[in-house]
Formats: sequence, C-alpha cells, structure tokens
Amino acid sequence: MRSTLTTLVGICCILSIISTCIISTDAHDLAVYTIDLDAPPEERYEGLFNIPNTNFNKTVWKFYNDHFANAPKLTKILYEISDKRGDENEEQQKEIEGLAQMSKLPLKFVKSIQMLYELQTIMVPIVNFTQSAALASEFLPPEYRALSQIPWRGPGCTGIIARTSDGTVSHARNLDFSPTDIMADLVYEGVFVKGGKEIFRSQLIAGYTMVITGFKMGADAEDGYVIERNTRYADHKRGFEEMMENLFSGRQLNGWTLRKVLESVDNYDEAVAAVAAAPYTSTEYAIMSGVRKGTIMARNPDGVAHTQVLGEENDKERRDDYIIMTNFDFYWGDVREWFDPTGGNGMFHPRRVAAEEYLAKHSRPGTITDQVLWDTLNNKGTFADTVFQGVFNVEKAAATLTVPDAQ
Repeated sequence: MRSTLTTLVGICCILSIISTCIISTDAHDLAVYTIDLDAPPEERYEGLFNIPNTNFNKTVWKFYNDHFANAPKLTKILYEISDKRGDENEEQQKEIEGLAQMSKLPLKFVKSIQMLYELQTIMVPIVNFTQSAALASEFLPPEYRALSQIPWRGPGCTGIIARTSDGTVSHARNLDFSPTDIMADLVYEGVFVKGGKEIFRSQLIAGYTMVITGFKMGADAEDGYVIERNTRYADHKRGFEEMMENLFSGRQLNGWTLRKVLESVDNYDEAVAAVAAAPYTSTEYAIMSGVRKGTIMARNPDGVAHTQVLGEENDKERRDDYIIMTNFDFYWGDVREWFDPTGGNGMFHPRRVAAEEYLAKHSRPGTITDQVLWDTLNNKGTFADTVFQGVFNVEKAAATLTVPDAQ
C-alpha cells in the first residue's frame, strides 16, 4: 500500500498544475417537472421521461447498459445489499416501482441506486481517482470489494454560504458527479406541490427519488431555507460497518429524511434542528442557509460531529463572512482532502483551498457578491466533475440553477 501511494504521489506532483483561471462555463437551464404529492406515488413521475428537449429515459438506459448490464459481480453485490435491506417505506417504494415501470429498467436496479449517496461514502478519494481494485481492497472487506466497480464518482461538491455586500446571505453550490456525460443529462428541477400549492423545489437526478439540493423560499422574509447535501467520508474506523448495519436495519435513507423535512418544516431554525436530530444511514454534510443565517453540519448516523456557523469563529477558516465545505473534515486536518485530484490542479491542491484562495484574492470581508461566488465555483481549482451549479438567496427569494455544458 505504501509503495503504491508513494508512486501515485510522485506522479501527481509532476502532473499538478497551479492555476487561478476561470473555466469557460457555458451553461443551460434545468428542465422543470412538477411532482404532485397528492397523486398516487407510483404515478408521480409519469411525465418525467416525456419532457421536451430531454432524453432522460435514453440516458438512464445508457447508464445501465454501459456500467451495470455487463458487470455481474457489481450488480450481484448491489442487488444483494438492496434485497437484504428490504423495501423502502411504502411511499418511496411505490415511487421506485413507478419509475421502474415507466423507464422499463429492472426494478432491482432502480431500487439499488437509491443508495448511491450512502454507498459513495466508502469510496475515499484515492480509490475514486485510481478505480484500482488493489487499492479498494485496502478499504473494503473482501465480500464487498466488487463495490469498487461502482461507476459514479461523487457526489463530490463545494458549498459556500456567504454574507454578501448588501448584508443578505447567498448560498453557492457545485454538484460534482461523474460520469459527467451521463449525470449532467439527468439533472432537472423538481417542483413539489400539495393541495395545488408549491411546497418546495429541489435539484434532482432522474430516477432518484430524493432531494440533492432542496430549497424552500418562504412567504415572508423570516421563512425559507436551502439544504445542500455533500458526501462525507466516515471519520472513524468502523464507519463502513456502521453504514452497512444501518442499511440492513432499514433505517431511512438520508435524502428521504431531508425530503420529509422540506415537506413539513417551513422555517430555517426548525429545519436545522430537525436535520440535526434525525437519524442518518451514513455520514454526510448538511449545508443549510436561511435569511442572514448559515450552518454546516457534519453528520454522523446518530448525531452531529461538528458544526460551522456563519458569522462565528470557525476552526481553520480564513474569515467569518463565509463558511465553506467540500467533502472533508478540514477543521480536523483530514489528510484525505489532499489526495482529492478532482479540482483540476491535481493532488495536494484541494478544491476548498482553491475556493478560499480565490475569495481572498477577489474580495474583502463584507464585499462578496453573487458574481464573485459564481466565479469561485468556476475557478479551475474548484470546478470539478460539475454537473449542476446554483446560487440561492432566501431573503430575496432568488435561485439561479444551471447545468454546465460539456467542457
């Protein structure tokens, strides 16, 4: 293991390129689809695969055919995990069954990919980067080593909550999720309605029933919030085993928990409390903004491991006018952050550091603007396998959502 890592470190030192340029990011708007919560769950996505100018069904089939149809070891272990877990709660299970019926994909496949955020926590950056079975064996028990063939890399991500020059708070988000040629073509904006009234919106991935970036713009200035989910790797040795135990116990998946918070909680403070108290299946970051407020929680399955609060002194952050998170506990010196090559400058140039350096160069405390945040997201060291970008401001009831075009 040590010699392998040494070789990789040497290669990455040679290949790393330091740059602060902005990537040219032509982008397009998201397709929008209404999800009626009053409709039977199995019927809620009936029109999803028929949205004009999208190819959702063709793309989900490409994902299946390219990465699963001829990967018997991978599908065997995925389906075994899913079978052992059992059905999801009745509402979610019916949504899954409806998606399988409409897409004609195998039900076992559609059900198993609902666990993608949870299973991603086992793929630490060095394994993500190399896709090496030998390295994967260092991290995965023998019976689960086929999971190293999982094709998705990410969900990675960068989230920044900043106090802007006009005193309001904006929330900037990159969703990094490969294979980008597939995932970018599956992104859409879901509008969740009940009783004919909009309840909340979320950036979603076609075929996945849970929120990824959810936002609820309140009717008055005190209501509303944004929830961003970021992958967080386990912070202790038994993290993988605990996650699998939670999966097999039937504990509610993280994204469904957050969806239910968005459905039922109207204001930021209660939403933060609900997310902090809810049981999780795996580790994950909850990045939440509201009216002139922001919080980042590093979640363990049974509690909050660490909290960053906008405006307070936070460990190892450079300023108090923003808080930031990618996918690592940098405040505790998580060394894995430095082995993440996805920002474009190679290993030892983490996305978070690139973002903070860009903010330091292009703003002073209290002068951050939405444009600075967009430029930070698109900075070469920060932009990665990015398939969705958004900037949100709850107080202004403003949300700009885009899908970067192919780079």
